[in-house]
Amino acid sequence: MDASALRWVLAIIGVVLLVGIYLFGLHQNRLRKRAAVETFTREDIDSAFIEDEQLREELDNLNQIMQQGDLDEDLDAIKINPAIEANLTPIELPLPELFIADVLADIDEQNLISYLLIHADHRLITGEEIENAMMHAGIEIGAEGYLEYHQSGEHYFTIASLSVPGHFSDMGQLGFSTLGFNCFIDIESNHDAKISYELMLKKVDELVRLLDVKVYQSNHELLTMAKITQVRKKLQG
Repeated sequence: MDASALRWVLAIIGVVLLVGIYLFGLHQNRLRKRAAVETFTREDIDSAFIEDEQLREELDNLNQIMQQGDLDEDLDAIKINPAIEANLTPIELPLPELFIADVLADIDEQNLISYLLIHADHRLITGEEIENAMMHAGIEIGAEGYLEYHQSGEHYFTIASLSVPGHFSDMGQLGFSTLGFNCFIDIESNHDAKISYELMLKKVDELVRLLDVKVYQSNHELLTMAKITQVRKKLQG
């Protein structure tokens, strides 16, 4: 093959290669534009693959609006859930029917200080939970099956179960549970009611933290500091 023919062959090959590269580039652009339409990502929108100049101008205009400070004020005014910031009164579930242990029957109401410890949702307290709370609070089970708090050999207050049979003799059995505790003091038979009351308040506070329970008075009203102050004044008298 002479030199002239060789040049023509090389020229044709070069043209074919250029056309191939050009067509391949067009094919890649179509694939990218299709992917941009399907995914609509920010990167694809901002790329050079969007050939509609009017659409590009609208997108740029939208981007400028998003950067304006007035938009932040409008967004702050939106309330997705207005109830979150409202002053809502929590719903108190009515207390279930509670069992009053026999040990409280002989105590005169005037001499009885009694607080009920119950879960807010009224779920049962298991035997395992009770044993764990007793260990941490230093409370023991007495001869009659009621929980008692002793210090230096003195008995300060008693805890009865709010479920039948009222005591904790069967606490070690599988499936034992109770609606809650009845922590009480008999002022008349107590050697030092003032100290006993303060110790009972301290242990009640520990049980509240250990068991996540609420404290009610014997009339089923939530215990308040005002009521505690009244009892303290009574005992001081």
